Amino acid sequence: MDEDDDRTDGERGRWRLAWPTFRGSSVGWGVLTVLWVVNALVLVSGMVSEGWRAWGVAVLVFLALGAAVCVVGTISTIRRPRQGPRW
Repeated sequence: MDEDDDRTDGERGRWRLAWPTFRGSSVGWGVLTVLWVVNALVLVSGMVSEGWRAWGVAVLVFLALGAAVCVVGTISTIRRPRQGPRW
């Protein structure tokens, strides 16, 4: 047993969810968001004219999830920007 371990017995070995760390530029995340949303809109416009298919809905859900991740990345990098290099 580690003496430096200050956790109680109830907390030992538990998995904890942690908010993901987004790196990069908020502009880059914003551009990715726009690309995901534009692809989703193009797919929706095609599906409205051609008809809704199961694969189209699955791809649309995938595109919506990708756009949501990019929105979270944009907000995260705006709220906690990386430090620039020190000269």
